[in-house]
Amino acid sequence: MKIFPLTAMLAILFAALPFAAAASDLVLRVTGQESLPPKWIQQEGSPSTGVCPDILAAISRVEPRIRFTGQDDIRSVLVIEQNLRLGTADIACALVSTPLRRHIAIAIPQPLYISRQRLAAAADDTAEINSLDDLARLKPLVTTSRGAAYIDQLRSRGITVDDSTGSNVTNLRKIVAGHVRYFYMNELTLHWLIREQKLQDKVKLMPAILKEDSMFLWVSKKAPPQAAQLLVAAVKKLSDSGELARIHARWSDESGVGPRNN
Repeated sequence: MKIFPLTAMLAILFAALPFAAAASDLVLRVTGQESLPPKWIQQEGSPSTGVCPDILAAISRVEPRIRFTGQDDIRSVLVIEQNLRLGTADIACALVSTPLRRHIAIAIPQPLYISRQRLAAAADDTAEINSLDDLARLKPLVTTSRGAAYIDQLRSRGITVDDSTGSNVTNLRKIVAGHVRYFYMNELTLHWLIREQKLQDKVKLMPAILKEDSMFLWVSKKAPPQAAQLLVAAVKKLSDSGELARIHARWSDESGVGPRNN
């Protein structure tokens, strides 16, 4: 066996240090969520934008050892859950907590933001709905996105839910066509889609907030073991500095929701 002098061994060690530092960078794969602007906005030929891309960019700024890839891979929530389970995605951005997600992934404890659920209705709808109990008593047909976490919650109250498509533009147009009475969705997306589809004269948002959900960053249980620890610290830092709130407020304003004091 060839013996290297100590000085030669030190030279080899120090020469390898830059490569070791580069190797310590954590590249995490993410899957974007389809048909849910402004959480994720994808335009052909351009990088994804929106609440989640902004949050991921902010995480990389406060924790430079973390980089993200896959932001332009936009899929349904069902595929996102499958990717977390299989480990083909390391993280998912801004999903509510469900038993399945807690089984396959770890939620970073600090919520990214609060999502407020409301109803979209035909512009001439005169019903007064101030709670999910009111909605259940009315017994309407309600549409929402396939795979949404609150489908089971609505059905458990006896509300009939059409979740036949993941296209929220299609779900919005079902109201215009008279196929359903209401569309249950977060208010940012409803505002965004009504404006984007130029349906302000045909569709309105019912005023009541029916439910509020904390939106979490999820880490696959098959992700690198150091991922969760680094992300916990980064998300807390962004929350403490107010950056998470600023990101959400910026997109709320862009969607037309505007600031809320409650």
